[in-house]
Amino acid sequence: MHWIPIAAWGAAVVMAAVVLGFCAYEISWKAKRLQRDLRGLQGVADQLAELRGRVAETQERVAAAGLR
Repeated sequence: MHWIPIAAWGAAVVMAAVVLGFCAYEISWKAKRLQRDLRGLQGVADQLAELRGRVAETQERVAAAGLR
């Protein structure tokens, strides 16, 4: 009957390995997804910066046309 605690510890070790493996997989997958999302958001930020510059240029032209 001394094999029962050994089997229980073995099952606990296997279960812990499965849980840790799943956690590692989830963290890896989510990190990759966040990196992809970050690249997309950086592209949007670049587009907004360009738009902000174009709006500023337009405001200057409108102000210059209004002073004449």
